Amino acid sequence: MQTATKSKKFITLCAKYGVDADLIPEVLSFEDACKVTGDNPKKLPNVTGIAKRHQKRLVADYMLSIIAEALRKNEKVNYLDGDPKYFSVFRVNADKKRPSGFGLSSYDCVGWSSYSFVGGRLCFHSVDVAEFFGKHFLQLHVDHHLYT
Repeated sequence: MQTATKSKKFITLCAKYGVDADLIPEVLSFEDACKVTGDNPKKLPNVTGIAKRHQKRLVADYMLSIIAEALRKNEKVNYLDGDPKYFSVFRVNADKKRPSGFGLSSYDCVGWSSYSFVGGRLCFHSVDVAEFFGKHFLQLHVDHHLYT
C-alpha cells in the first residue's frame, strides 16, 4: 500500500474528492508537478502582446499540461493501446461575472464515427486521477475554460 509514504494532507484531500490516494501521484501544486517533469516553475509562457482576455487561459493551459504530465508520471497518452482514457468533465453555467458558458450539440446520421472531446495532454488512464486533476486544480480549469 503506497499511502504510507504520502502526506496526511494528500490522503485527506483524496478522501474529500472521493478518489483512491494509492492510484494518484502526490502532486499538489504546479511547483510539485515541475519537480516531476523537470520544468522550471518560474518560466511561464510569454503572453505579452496577446489580447489580455486570452492571457490567463494560455498560462493556465500550460500549467494544466505540466500538471497532467506529472500526474501521469511523465508517460505520454497512447491512443493505440486500446485502454480507456479519462478526463475531467465540467458543467459550466454562464453568469454576468463569467459570461462564457459551454455547450455542445451534435447529430450523426451514419453508423461510424470517431470522437475526441479533449486533447490527449489532459487525459488519464484512471478515473481517480482525472477526478483529482479536475477537483484539486479547479481554479486553473476555470481560468482555462472561462473568461476570467
